[in-house]
Amino acid sequence: MALAHGVENAAGDDVFTVAVTDAQQFHGRFNEIFYAMDFLDIKDPLTDHLIDQVAPVANRLDREPAMLSSAFKKLGQSPELAGWRTPKVPDGLGGLGFDAESYGQFQSLIAQHSGALAFLLTQHQSAASLVLAGENEALKQTTLPAMATGEVCMGVGFSQLRRQPPALVAQRVAEGYRLSGEVPWVSGSQLFTAFVGGAVVRDTQDALFGLLPLVSTRCDGGEIVVSDPMALCAVSATSTVRVVLTNWLLPQNKVLGLRPAGWLATRDRANPLSPLALMFGCTQASIASVRQSLARRHIDHDMAERLAAQLAKLRQELAQTVVLPTSAYDQKLALRGKAISLMNTAAQAAIISASGAANTLGHPAQRIYRESLLFSVSGQTNEGAIASLESLTFYL
Repeated sequence: MALAHGVENAAGDDVFTVAVTDAQQFHGRFNEIFYAMDFLDIKDPLTDHLIDQVAPVANRLDREPAMLSSAFKKLGQSPELAGWRTPKVPDGLGGLGFDAESYGQFQSLIAQHSGALAFLLTQHQSAASLVLAGENEALKQTTLPAMATGEVCMGVGFSQLRRQPPALVAQRVAEGYRLSGEVPWVSGSQLFTAFVGGAVVRDTQDALFGLLPLVSTRCDGGEIVVSDPMALCAVSATSTVRVVLTNWLLPQNKVLGLRPAGWLATRDRANPLSPLALMFGCTQASIASVRQSLARRHIDHDMAERLAAQLAKLRQELAQTVVLPTSAYDQKLALRGKAISLMNTAAQAAIISASGAANTLGHPAQRIYRESLLFSVSGQTNEGAIASLESLTFYL
């Protein structure tokens, strides 16, 4: 299934005629005009929902957990939006059976309207994918349909598998596994009730995955402590926390399965381009913002067209590169670096085009700029950091 993308249009008043005391009213008008014009010719239910229900409150979704949770729950409530919470899950289990290309288009479309909602949905879908790929058939049949409807909302926490020494260690016991250590990043603590956690098995160094509660609790001689949400500059409403586990019992019926030692490193090498969909959506949002701001200020400049042309080139390059074998890892990393560079250039252009208004937290360009910071480092490896840094050395 392919999702259509529209073109941006621009109209409105000069930004400098808006007084600081009227900033809140201005930002509301900006959002409404900005997104309604942006997808004027699109009539599919998802885009209509994003325009009507998400875009006008995108800045609040970035900062207010209750608003973000509500937006997450609304996506999938109506029959025409069924399956959008877990689009990669097979339709027989409540999803839409998207392939990688269709899912990437979906991610880009969501990210263009709200980075926070796109980020939270990605966590939920990642958890569903891990459940689907696991060996626990009973959990697949009970959990995945509930995740599709929103009856069960779940995140992920396995980036710590990249750390040495292991941040979370599992010890095999008769009832399952005992887990001790920390999960440094889990998003969605105000919405998700559980998460798929990853630990390193002490004796074998295998990666263990299982369902863990996302709430502070003591049980069976073990304890989970969930921190207060971190103060993040971007998507703070996702309520990202640190989870500390002490001798926590992961019973066998909550175990998803084991992966061989070094699984995450292998996965990173196989999928270095997976974050590009979110980056492209963020870039598209910046381009639309540039067009809006320049039109308001009556500035005649082709920056938006230049950025759009470069984005189109990167989309074509992605289609050609993603099918290459794992041996083309360096080439894929280079493309990721270029996507990050373009995204940040577009976000900076949105800031400059909006002028002083972009310094206010309620301005869309400010939010998009902060989202670009997040997407620049999401899922980053050391090799990915090097490739991204190299893309910044044009003037050095």
